[in-house]
Amino acid sequence: MSIYEERPEKPIPNKQVIQEDDFEINPYIDLTDVLNSYVDFDDSVIYFNEDIGERTIVDLMIRFRSLLKYRDSEDYKGNIEKPINLVLNSPGGEIHEMMGLVDYIDSLKQPVNIIVRGKAFSAAAVVLASTTGQRMMSVNSTIMFHQPRSMMEGKLTDVVATIDYVNKIEQSVYSLLAARSNKDAIWWKDNMRSDLYLSADEAKEIGVIDIVI
Repeated sequence: MSIYEERPEKPIPNKQVIQEDDFEINPYIDLTDVLNSYVDFDDSVIYFNEDIGERTIVDLMIRFRSLLKYRDSEDYKGNIEKPINLVLNSPGGEIHEMMGLVDYIDSLKQPVNIIVRGKAFSAAAVVLASTTGQRMMSVNSTIMFHQPRSMMEGKLTDVVATIDYVNKIEQSVYSLLAARSNKDAIWWKDNMRSDLYLSADEAKEIGVIDIVI
């Protein structure tokens, strides 16, 4: 069952409560079902096959923190400092969640490898390019970059403020990609005016991935 499906108003019997620093995140999530579906604890693999939406940061933090907690247990026999592997297949999504996810991955002591299986579009492509470990794509996967998008409405002053804000975010994305590739911010601005689709070999050529698998 997807963690995004609606839950009944009353708690389901025998369901575990996920807590983080004594903060109850969701009392209706079956911890075992969710983590077994999205996390391979022994091989340090986290699976993400979703849009990047308003629940993404919290959901991925739960998965990362659960994996790291397992590494501190007696059941784990590996190196606690080895990279975490994030298998990614996503059409992208919300830009603020994207930036928050980039910051969270950057805050972890362990490097995070990302392996694209299928697609990494829009926000997901930026997360891929910005990760702290090895950036990998399967040979027939595709990534796509494009300009940040915003739905603007309201008073003229509000629209102007939104345009200014989107321009700032846009420049931040170009600078981030320039720092994680062999192209400068001007190149990214010029090439992201329309959807920029890249094969694995093309992505490696411009430096947004490291390995084609």
